[in-house]
Amino acid sequence: MKKFFLLLMAAATFNANAAYISITTDKDIYNVGETIMATVSASKLIDENAVQTYFKGYDVSIFFDTLSVSFDPSTIMELGAFGGLAAGPFNSSTGNLISLSNGVLFVDVQPIQEGKDEIALFSFALVALSDGLVDLSFASGHLSEDFGALIANVTTQGTSFEIAQVPAPGTFALSLLALGGMFFARKRVKS
Repeated sequence: MKKFFLLLMAAATFNANAAYISITTDKDIYNVGETIMATVSASKLIDENAVQTYFKGYDVSIFFDTLSVSFDPSTIMELGAFGGLAAGPFNSSTGNLISLSNGVLFVDVQPIQEGKDEIALFSFALVALSDGLVDLSFASGHLSEDFGALIANVTTQGTSFEIAQVPAPGTFALSLLALGGMFFARKRVKS
């Protein structure tokens, strides 16, 4: 009976405070050559018992398709999850993986995060290279407390968007435009 009670308590604790780290984009469909703005946020920071989850750092790795999009590390922008005291984020990008981490120790984040169920961590830009469906997914995603201790039960949620080929003018329309131009040029020569 004691084991059953401990198991029940563990299950209740596991579901009580499940935060998310997620990626969102500004649109769902982009044209080739367009800039894609992506934002990474921590959400579900207030549980059903109105208990706030505070964090002092994050460590995130995101997969992207290098054939579909390109990434410029200079486009990463910290969005104030720790107030004006944050330095970073610190990033590295190798191949198709973006790794970012940031954290502040010994700083009181409670006034900045108090009452917020969702907090934007950082944003970055990608450029659409070729048409198709593109997924941005997490290789890892963690929120941390004091001294880098990980907050349990953080779930990651990626996103997907479509890149459409920029439509070229129709051949028929171009033929009509050329015929019209020749007609007016010939009419001008005769008069």
